[in-house]
Amino acid sequence: MLFHLHMLAGQNAYLSPFLLLLFLLALTGQQATYARLLASADAATPDTLFIDTLGADTMVVHLQETVVTAFSRTQNLMDVPGSLTYIGGEVLEQSKPAFNLLPVLDYAPGVFAHQGATNTSRVTIRGIGARVPYATGKIRAYFNNIPLTNTSGVSFVQDIDPAIIESMEVIKGPATSHYGAGLGGTIVIRARQPAARSSGFSNTLQTGSYGLFRNSLLADFSADGWGSSLVYSHTQSDGYRQNNQYRRDALSSVTQFAAGQNTHMTLLIAFSDLKSHIPSSIDSLTFMESPRRAADNWMKTRGYENSSRLLAGLNTFYRIHAKLFAEASLFWIGHEEKEMRPFDVFFEERSTLGTRVSLRRQWPLEGNHVELSGGGEAFLENYLYSNHKNPGGEGRVGEKFSDNRERVGFFNAFIQADARINRWVFSAGGNLNHNSLKYFDLFQHGENDLSGNYSYGFIFSPRLSSAFRYHDRHRMFATLSHGFSPPALSETLTPGGRINPDIRPEKSWNIEFGLRGQSAGKGFFYDLSLYRMRVEDLLVAERVGEDAWVGKNAGESLHRGVEAEIHWIVWTQRGNQGRSGDELSVRANFSYNHFNFTDFTDRDRDHSGNRIPGVPREVLFAGMQQQWAMGAYAGISWQHVGRMAMNDANTRFYGSRALLNLTVGQRIRFSPHWEAEVFLFANNLLDRHYASMILVNAPSFGSQPRYYYPGLPRHYRGGIKVFFR
Repeated sequence: MLFHLHMLAGQNAYLSPFLLLLFLLALTGQQATYARLLASADAATPDTLFIDTLGADTMVVHLQETVVTAFSRTQNLMDVPGSLTYIGGEVLEQSKPAFNLLPVLDYAPGVFAHQGATNTSRVTIRGIGARVPYATGKIRAYFNNIPLTNTSGVSFVQDIDPAIIESMEVIKGPATSHYGAGLGGTIVIRARQPAARSSGFSNTLQTGSYGLFRNSLLADFSADGWGSSLVYSHTQSDGYRQNNQYRRDALSSVTQFAAGQNTHMTLLIAFSDLKSHIPSSIDSLTFMESPRRAADNWMKTRGYENSSRLLAGLNTFYRIHAKLFAEASLFWIGHEEKEMRPFDVFFEERSTLGTRVSLRRQWPLEGNHVELSGGGEAFLENYLYSNHKNPGGEGRVGEKFSDNRERVGFFNAFIQADARINRWVFSAGGNLNHNSLKYFDLFQHGENDLSGNYSYGFIFSPRLSSAFRYHDRHRMFATLSHGFSPPALSETLTPGGRINPDIRPEKSWNIEFGLRGQSAGKGFFYDLSLYRMRVEDLLVAERVGEDAWVGKNAGESLHRGVEAEIHWIVWTQRGNQGRSGDELSVRANFSYNHFNFTDFTDRDRDHSGNRIPGVPREVLFAGMQQQWAMGAYAGISWQHVGRMAMNDANTRFYGSRALLNLTVGQRIRFSPHWEAEVFLFANNLLDRHYASMILVNAPSFGSQPRYYYPGLPRHYRGGIKVFFR
C-alpha cells in the first residue's frame, strides 16, 4: 500500500498536545466572513513597504508595498534583519515554467539550481548541498507550513506545481529559528490566496521543442467567507536525449474559509504522478561529440523513475485576543517510488504525519513594537525501501536482496523575540532539535541482522540579528546564527553496513552584514550582503559502489561570499482607464562565492585549501522587461556562470558559460471579463554547448568518469493563455 498511517500511530508522544490544540482551535469561535478576519489580522501588523506584485493587466515588475513572512512574522522587507530574497507571483507568471519552479530560483542571489534532466536536479544555497549527488540536500523547504524536507535531508521543491504557487521567500544561511535552522538556508513557498481573488478560470497551453506539451487549467472560486483554487496540469516531453521521455500529472487545491469570528483555516492538497526516464550523466568524449546519447548502461536497462506523492495539510489561524494569536497545522505526506537502475531495482514508500503549533504575542509601545513567538514542530516518518536484482541489466525485476524500514521521530522547538524601537529592529531566537531513528533490517536474520537505533541528541541553534534605519529609505543589518544538517541513515553506515554512532551532524556558524534600500520614488531597490560561514564536522560520502556510499566526518569548510540584487523601473508612463502604460524594468543579481575546504582529508588525501566542487566562483543574472500600453511585451535575460571544480581534489574543472534567453508576448482584452495572451520563449538563443549539471566526484568503475549532464541547445516553447474573471 502507498501509505502506512497505522505504523505512525502510537510511536511517539510528541504529537499529542499539538493535535489536541489544533482541533480545539478549529472548533472555536462564531461565523464571520474571511475578508473581515483578514482585515482585523492585518491591522496588527507593522506598516508595509516594498515588494513585487502583478496586476491583472500587466506583465512587468512593479515596486509596491507589501510584506514578507518567512521569519514567521509579518514585516516589511526593508526591516528584515537578514538575507532574504522574495520571488513574487509576477516572476512565475512571466516565466511560465514548463516542468518545475527551479528556473525561477535564478532570481535569488546565492542560490544555484542545477537541472541535469527533467527528474534530476540539485539546489544549493551558499554552496551548501553542492556535493549531494542527485538531489537537493542540507537545506530546508516548506509549503504553507508543510515540510518539503524528508528525514533523509532531501527537499523535493521540484514536485510543487508552479501554477499553485503565490510567492516564494528564500532565506539564505542558517538564519531562521522557526523552520529548523537549516545548514544552508530555507525555501518558504506560499500557495495561492483564493479568498483574496475573484471567481474565474484560466487555461494555459504550451508546446515546444523536443515534444514538449503542457496544459494547465486553473479555477478560482470565491464567496462570502471562503475561497478555493483548483489546478490540474499535464506535462509531457520526448526529451532532448535518448531515454529521456517525461510525463507528469498534478492536481492541487487550496481552500480558505472562516470557521468563526476569530478563526480562519486553509486546506491544502497536492498530488503528483510522475514517469520520467533517466539518461544519466556521460563522460567528456560523449559530452563533446554525442551529447544526445544516454549513458550506455542506463540505455540498455531503459532506466526510469515512476513515483507518486500526496501532500495534505490543514492550517488554522486563531485570534485569541487583540494582540495574541495562535497558529496550528496538521499535515500528512505519502510518497511511493520505483526506480529502474542498471545495477538494481529500487522501491521506496514514505509516510509522514506531523504538526506545527505556534503562539505570537504583540505589544505596541507608542509607535514601537515588541513581539514574542514560540512553538514546535513534530513529525513521524515511516520509511520502507528494498532492492531487487536487475538480471543482466536488462530492465527486469529480479530477486530481492535487501528489505529495510526506518522509523524516524523529528522534533523542533523554537522561540523568537522581535522588537522595533525607534530606528532599530532587534531579533533573537533559538531552535532546539532532536531526531531519533530506529532501523529494522527486514531481510537478514540472526547475526547478520543489522537493525539498530541512532540519535545524535539535542542540538540548540541560536540566532541574533539587528537592523538599523540610518535613513528613511535605507537600512543596514547584521546577523550571527547557527545551523545544522542531520545525517541520513546511509551516511551513518560502516563499510559492513552497521550504524556508526560516532557520525555527527554537520554544523555551521554564520555571520553576515548587509545593506538594503530604495529610491524616493520606490522605483529602485537594492540589497547587498556579505557573509562568512564555517561548517564543522563536514560529512564526506565515500563511494564504495555504483550506488553505495560510506559517510564520515572528515573536516571543515569555509564559505565566504558577496550577494547583491537590484530591481529598477527605468521609466514608466501611466496608461489610460487604469491600465498599465509603457514601462521598462530591470532586475539583476550577482553572487561571488569563495568556498574552500579548510581541514579535509579523505582516504589519506589532503584536500585542505581546495575549492568546494559543484559551485561556480561567480554567478550573474540580469533581465530586462519592456511593456507597451497596447499589451505587447518583450523580455531578455542573460546568465553567466563561472568556472567550477568538479571533484574534491580539484584535478578537473568545468569552464564558465553564458546563456541568453528571449521572451515576447501580447495580451488582448476582449471584454471586461475575457482576456487572452500569446507568448513565445527562445532559450539559449546563442546555441551554446554547455553542461546544465555536473555530477560532483563522478566515479570510474572500469570506464571514464561520467561528470556531465548536457544542457539543451537553442530551443523554443510558445503557447496561449485564456482567462475569465
